[in-house]
Amino acid sequence: MKEVLVLRDLECIKAIVHPKRIDILKAFNDLPLSAKQLSQMLDEPHAKINYHIKTLYKVGILELVEEKIKSGIVEKYYYPKAKNIVIDKNVINISLRGEDDEVFLSKFDAIIELFYQAAEDQVLEEKNIVDYHNISLTQNELRELNNTIKYKIEEIVHKRKLEDEESQYDIVMVSIPVQKKEACNL
Repeated sequence: MKEVLVLRDLECIKAIVHPKRIDILKAFNDLPLSAKQLSQMLDEPHAKINYHIKTLYKVGILELVEEKIKSGIVEKYYYPKAKNIVIDKNVINISLRGEDDEVFLSKFDAIIELFYQAAEDQVLEEKNIVDYHNISLTQNELRELNNTIKYKIEEIVHKRKLEDEESQYDIVMVSIPVQKKEACNL
């Protein structure tokens, strides 16, 4: 099972947005399930669950992992292709922002796409992700941190040119200002 499955076309997205199909996907734990088992778990008619399973299977969200013959009937067991299912925002990306914002967002979209692709290819490791939350920095300290990291990367790259080639990485550092959430007034 993959860690992440990124849905990139409208047919897949339409298949997953149905509430019953989401219930079906949430019903899976560690074992494959048949339509009969799912219909019992969700207290829904077998034919209805079978229809939804076939739709999810057709678009590649579920995979057929086993077939068992029980009392002369073939029982098919399915399992989700990934632990996490993500909708690629580029499928429905409509920008109402100015040109400068579009350039900024397209850079970030490219970074997100690289991340999703690495997750799909199962090449991400926990050591590849470092994050810190709610760090108090002044603008000068943030600039200093960025410059220090930039200098260190350049130093490593310069040394690396003298040695054998190693694996390549895309390194991204994003500093996101923490904003206090305001209560909704209804």
